[in-house]
Amino acid sequence: MRCRHLTLGVSIDARRLRAVVVALILTAGVLAVAAPHEGSPLRSEPARAQSLPTVSPTPTPRVIVINRPTPLPTPLPTPTVAAGQATVVETEVATSTPVGSATTPPPATATPYVLPTPVPTATATPPPPTMVLPTATGAPQPEEPIPTISPGPGEPGELITFTAEDWTGGYYRGDSQAYGRPWVALYGASSNYPQAQLTFRLAADVAGDSVFTVTGLDDEWAASNEIRLEVNGATVFVGPGPFPNWDGVGNGANAAWTSVSFTIPSGMLRTGPNTIEIANRTPGSNYNAPPYVLLADATLQVPGASSGQTPPATENRPAQRALIEFTAEDWRGGYYRGDGQAYGRPWVALYGAQSAYASAALTFRIRGEPGGPATLRLTGLDDELLDPNQILVTVNDQRIYTGASPFPNWDGVGNGANAAWAEVSIELPAGVLLPGRNEIVVSNLTPAANFNAPPYVLLAGAVLEIQAGA
Repeated sequence: MRCRHLTLGVSIDARRLRAVVVALILTAGVLAVAAPHEGSPLRSEPARAQSLPTVSPTPTPRVIVINRPTPLPTPLPTPTVAAGQATVVETEVATSTPVGSATTPPPATATPYVLPTPVPTATATPPPPTMVLPTATGAPQPEEPIPTISPGPGEPGELITFTAEDWTGGYYRGDSQAYGRPWVALYGASSNYPQAQLTFRLAADVAGDSVFTVTGLDDEWAASNEIRLEVNGATVFVGPGPFPNWDGVGNGANAAWTSVSFTIPSGMLRTGPNTIEIANRTPGSNYNAPPYVLLADATLQVPGASSGQTPPATENRPAQRALIEFTAEDWRGGYYRGDGQAYGRPWVALYGAQSAYASAALTFRIRGEPGGPATLRLTGLDDELLDPNQILVTVNDQRIYTGASPFPNWDGVGNGANAAWAEVSIELPAGVLLPGRNEIVVSNLTPAANFNAPPYVLLAGAVLEIQAGA
């Protein structure tokens, strides 16, 4: 009985073993179908399912690696600045480190910028208290036209008078709001206004000494300015100015202007144009501040004509008529050229009415009352265009002539060395010329704004014949 039971147990165990083997075989088949060997076709193998295969060791499973992103480095913690501590912001500058260098260069240390210590500016010692002259509006006024004084033929005791406006070259101010009257200022020797001139004409030679009297005022500094007086380029006086100093009170309404006389030796004045000049020799380049000398009115006492001399005369001019001659350089306002390389002589050009050089003026003075009419003779040349320019001539703002230019046209040959300049005469009615200051103006009325091209009228010299003063 025991053996039977044993046989039965073995049989049962054999059956169990077979069931396990079959299960293993079926499991292996399923796995073979699910994961065939690479490169083999899928197919079932029923024969292998009917026989028990030899059990082989379990194969090493295939491991599939999934790429993961490289983890980012953990950022360095930001240092926390405690309250009250200064925060330093540094700018990192990328520098090139040699390959293979294991040494990390130390961080650059910023050098603080130190502001330079300002150097004190040297200042000149201020002058004594001074009156501030009223500032001129805009740029300093241009020089006044050179006046030509016209006395009659040299007479015993003849007196020629000048006003502050007759001075040229200095800085003129005529509103009388400073120093109580019109004046012309002579500033330091290195300034733009170191001297001033009076220009006039005499009809005859002068016999004996003449007396020149000028009214002036020195500045508020204690020392007098050094001045020089010249007549026709010859020195008459050099030394400290003889004028009193201004007292610096207010605007100088009560300034102590003083007239001082200088003797001009015989022979210095001559027939024709003459010039008297006063210059400030004190070193300085100031404007509108000391050093300066102020000049106002002046007179010239001429002793008379030398024996045997008569006033210059022409064939058609009565002896009692005075002759005033002007050169091209005497015109003011037109475009002057004095080298004689174009049109054969010096000239002043009057361009179109809208140009910067449309008019030119002659300014002069007459002693006494002019007697009767006068004659103005102008030498001129019209441009190369066929039609003459339209011109206007005025004397003391009174219209004397309006119409076509009476001058011949230039023929356009070469540089005009043989240009046909012509003199024309214009009669001035009695009463047009005035005692004292007079002005003759010639204007081009042709519409144009050209420069250095037609339309233009050229003027050279001029002559004015007037009645001698009484």
